Amino acid sequence: MSNLKDRLLNYLEMVSGERPDLAPGEAAALPLFLRERYAIVSARLFGRKLLLALEAGDWENGSPGEYAKHEAALRLKLGGPVVLVLPILPSYARNRMVQMGIPFIVPGSQTFIPNSVLDLRERFPQPDPKRRDTLSPAAQCTVLHQLLRGTLAGISLKDIAQEVHYSPMMMTKVKQELEAAEICKIVRSGRSMILDFKTSGRLLWEQVKPQLTSPVKKTRWVQWEKPRPPALLAGMSALSLRTMIAADRLPTYAITHEAFQDLLKRGVCADCRDAENATAKIEIWSYNPQLLGDHQMVDPLSLYLSLRDSGDERVQQQLQQLIEEVKW
Repeated sequence: MSNLKDRLLNYLEMVSGERPDLAPGEAAALPLFLRERYAIVSARLFGRKLLLALEAGDWENGSPGEYAKHEAALRLKLGGPVVLVLPILPSYARNRMVQMGIPFIVPGSQTFIPNSVLDLRERFPQPDPKRRDTLSPAAQCTVLHQLLRGTLAGISLKDIAQEVHYSPMMMTKVKQELEAAEICKIVRSGRSMILDFKTSGRLLWEQVKPQLTSPVKKTRWVQWEKPRPPALLAGMSALSLRTMIAADRLPTYAITHEAFQDLLKRGVCADCRDAENATAKIEIWSYNPQLLGDHQMVDPLSLYLSLRDSGDERVQQQLQQLIEEVKW
């Protein structure tokens, strides 16, 4: 049973960014066969206090029907929802239990908790993360957030996830990526993990710059009478407001793929084949430009990255000026 508890704690820390406390639950009211089969603990998971029933490792896997009866009896006797924590669960049984609405966790592999968190992806041990040539969009967004606002150092991984609007599971991947890239190290503070950036400000920017890429995935010409958030001024339009360079004829805006598709679906804007009939240029970004920008335009560091491959010498001069004016 202790092995299952350790697996459970490690798994929950991976998906949530924090290591929860497992408090012994009251099992005296349970029938003998349930007391022998399950250890009852309570924990606060995903914003809810839940009762967990940990199955002893020396029991053979039950059928979905058996687990349904156990869960119903546990819920009745304990007076609330119960999540079964099982050492292993075949995929066919998992699918059936999801259909039947039976909450369960298989640490390191599968989770199903209705109305709270759904995580059905099967997981297998992964090799140590290798250093990437470039950062993923989520990792890049995280580093830029630290560079521009300096609010991520010293706070828990869970709080960082809320700050940058990524899931705790995605932040776990970001953590591994930044650690492998030697941009930061992981420090434990109580039950939480925090990112300890090795440098800050301009030094951090120069360190990570070779691994940063343009956030622009693709560009589109559109007819859009009055662009407004979630689209933010980007490209030459934003650079002209921050420097002395002139803007292009058509304004440029940055937006996520999902937000752009929503605008098209609602008829707010329409695609054009070329610039001649367009009223605006849209950049589809790999991360949400609103996370780092202001109410009007994208942030200066992402703007730099989106234009740094320009062959225009005037643009390159203004980009250098843009970086010099960043308040590190």
